[in-house]
Order: sequence, then C-alpha cells, then structure tokens
Amino acid sequence: MDLPEYSYWIIAGLALVIAEFAVSGLVVIFFGIAALLVGCLKFLGLVDDTAWELTLFAMTSLLLLVFVRRVINDKLMGTERQRQGEEDSAGLVGARATVAEAFSNGVGTVSYRGARWQAQCAHPLHPGDMVRITQHDGLWLTVEPWTPGPQTPAE
Repeated sequence: MDLPEYSYWIIAGLALVIAEFAVSGLVVIFFGIAALLVGCLKFLGLVDDTAWELTLFAMTSLLLLVFVRRVINDKLMGTERQRQGEEDSAGLVGARATVAEAFSNGVGTVSYRGARWQAQCAHPLHPGDMVRITQHDGLWLTVEPWTPGPQTPAE
C-alpha cells in the first residue's frame, strides 16, 4: 500500500500534536500544526516542491512558536498578577512576625509561622517584639515595629 505524499505530513502533524500531551511544554504542538498545514496545502495542490514544503514548515513553526506560544501559554497556564502596591508573591507582606534574635546593625532574625527568616529593620528590635512584614525579597524580609490599627490583616 503506497500512501500519497501529503499523508506523511498529516501523519507527522497528528503524531506531533498527540506528542504534546506527553511532552507538555507547548512547543511540539506548533510543529504538528505546521506539518498539518503543509499536508493540507500539498493535498490541495498548492505546494508541490519538497524545498518549498520544508521552507513553509520551518517558517510556520517558527512564527507559531514566536508569536502564538506566548499568548496561548498565558491563557492556558495563567499569569501571576501581583496585588496593587504589593511586591510579594508568597503573601508575607502585611503579616505579623515575632523577633527571634535581637537586631544588630539593622539586621536580625524573625519567626513567621514556625520558620526563621533573616530580616532588616531601621528600628532597634529585641526578642519577643512583634513586627509587621513590609517587604519580601527572596530569603530576606524587611520589617517594622508592630502597630495595631485598621490595616492589620485578619489571622
């Protein structure tokens, strides 16, 4: 049984689209879509030269990867949006912590939910003092002395 030439492109395209489910990086599917497009154009007789087929496949794959992948990735995976005025994806800003070790030269250790964090503060702080987390940058927290008020988050 001899298959028509366009069927190889279509079979390869379908295999690549299915392979995306196993690889799951939102890359392979665009090669599959490009192969399906070339197969359809070959079936319709619009492309008949192997060099043009390969060029069309490469250009379509590249364009889909560059321009469409980002849009689809944002729609499928979602984008993390920060709350206004908050630079913290872990949700630490505004929370209350306890000073674990005294601050020396503006640097010390605080305890938040059982974990110890390196922290910095312009005010002198002593063990047991309550502080508010004002900034979270990697493994460092910036804190200020706790002042209860309407901005206090519920815990």
